[in-house]
Amino acid sequence: MIQFSGKNGLTLNGVEVDDRLLLRTAWMTMLFTCAASMSIHALSGNARAIPFFISESDFPGLERIVFRCGLSATGLMLCCLAVRLPYALHLTTNTRLRTIAQLSGVITGISTILLSWFSMHEHLVIHVVFASITFVGAYVWSYSMHASRSHKPGTGYSKRRVWLAVGGMSYLVMNLSLAQSARRLVIEQGLTGGTEVMNLAQSSIDIAAPAEYLFFLSVVLMLASFDHDLAEARQDEATLGA
Repeated sequence: MIQFSGKNGLTLNGVEVDDRLLLRTAWMTMLFTCAASMSIHALSGNARAIPFFISESDFPGLERIVFRCGLSATGLMLCCLAVRLPYALHLTTNTRLRTIAQLSGVITGISTILLSWFSMHEHLVIHVVFASITFVGAYVWSYSMHASRSHKPGTGYSKRRVWLAVGGMSYLVMNLSLAQSARRLVIEQGLTGGTEVMNLAQSSIDIAAPAEYLFFLSVVLMLASFDHDLAEARQDEATLGA
């Protein structure tokens, strides 16, 4: 049984899980999972080309185990954080933003789990759908949570302004660089084999993959920035209680 309205964290079977610990575990797991699986994929000689998309490391072998287990765990933690953070940050004044934040966060978490189990090598279209939902959902979640803190800007708020801009630009570059290849190969020619499509689109991926890395990093750092907000919220509580 999970209760999300605890003082300093959600309660799981009577054990309180601290908000800041859960947040740090989530973004560190996400970062480690992608960095480790990509490194294994590249160093094992399984990489199709360099650079490659993060999800290409979901390839049969050790990298697939790391990728799927890590992102499945991350997705579960993101779902919990999506519901819990509004309580922890006392986001009660704007119910619309709070609802958007919770829904987009839960959708992001679920999509993260699902994309990790549909490899882009074997299920390209399904993977791209879930990846797109995850990317857009993560950005909407970050922005709605960010906007709900506009009445009390602090260190985390200032950092998110930078990473929201970086994330938006990198996502735009990633999609624009892939648009022509996707239309030609998938829509016009009807190709569905992930590896085949990516090999033919490598000139576009040379631009899109680094943009994806930057977008992923911006999402990780936006998530990490809420640690400052949690610390400030607790400090405010301590001040009011003194």
